[in-house]
Amino acid sequence: MKKSLIAAAIAAATLTPAAVMAQGTAATAAAAPTVGAKVYGPDGSEVGTVEAVQSGVVTVNTGTARAGLPVASFATREKGLTIGMNKADLEAAVNGAKAETSAELATAFAADKPIKSSDGVVLGTVSKVEGEDVFVTLSNGSVAQLKKSYFGLGADKSLTLGMTATAFNSQLQASAGGQPGADAQAAPSATAGAAATPSGQ
Repeated sequence: MKKSLIAAAIAAATLTPAAVMAQGTAATAAAAPTVGAKVYGPDGSEVGTVEAVQSGVVTVNTGTARAGLPVASFATREKGLTIGMNKADLEAAVNGAKAETSAELATAFAADKPIKSSDGVVLGTVSKVEGEDVFVTLSNGSVAQLKKSYFGLGADKSLTLGMTATAFNSQLQASAGGQPGADAQAAPSATAGAAATPSGQ
């Protein structure tokens, strides 16, 4: 799987402002994370930098890992934005989530498993897997050959292609006229459910 954000739910209970404030100093203002801002742990040590803020999810880059955390996980203290984990703890959570998801994904490629688009449309089912190639029987009866790296796990743990149904069908039409056996060449721009699916650096 490609690099992606770590699920916002990682250790959510320990990433709340309450956990931060429990270290002894109350938050001085509501947290308003901005790109480029430094992020600190409860002991004041630097955790990383805010890389992006989108739809209530703050991407923190530690230098070796990325984590997507909800805005509610942050408080403002003397040094600045603070979360309830230090760098080592956050990276351990990221790596643990990556390992768990990788193991789940490895076992998900089985015959007759449904394949969904990133917008939840069932595109077909797995017919067979050969090495890194996944052969998908589409609803029209044709077969598309895709790479394992194109897939992630959706919120319901289903195999999910990192593109919408419309984009997938467009790629399929452009590839060998959409004939059976054609490789859809559907390299996605991101893995499915990026803010919810651990993949890591």
